[in-house]
Amino acid sequence: MKNTLQDLEQNIKTLPENFYGQVNDFIDFLKHKHFKEKQYKASEWEDEDTKRMKYAQDYPQSLSTSDDDLEVGD
Repeated sequence: MKNTLQDLEQNIKTLPENFYGQVNDFIDFLKHKHFKEKQYKASEWEDEDTKRMKYAQDYPQSLSTSDDDLEVGD
């Protein structure tokens, strides 16, 4: 049976929303793996996005903020 976008969408909708990020990251991984094998040249924004995701994975504490870290503007 061939999977369709509708099948994927329905399957994703059964997940808790906090899993959506992991699903999206896995899709990015599959694209990267597939295109890397075909000598795909990523665009500049894809390279930057990949760097940001890698940094966030390596330094998750950099994404969290506490009320003390926030500045209040005028």
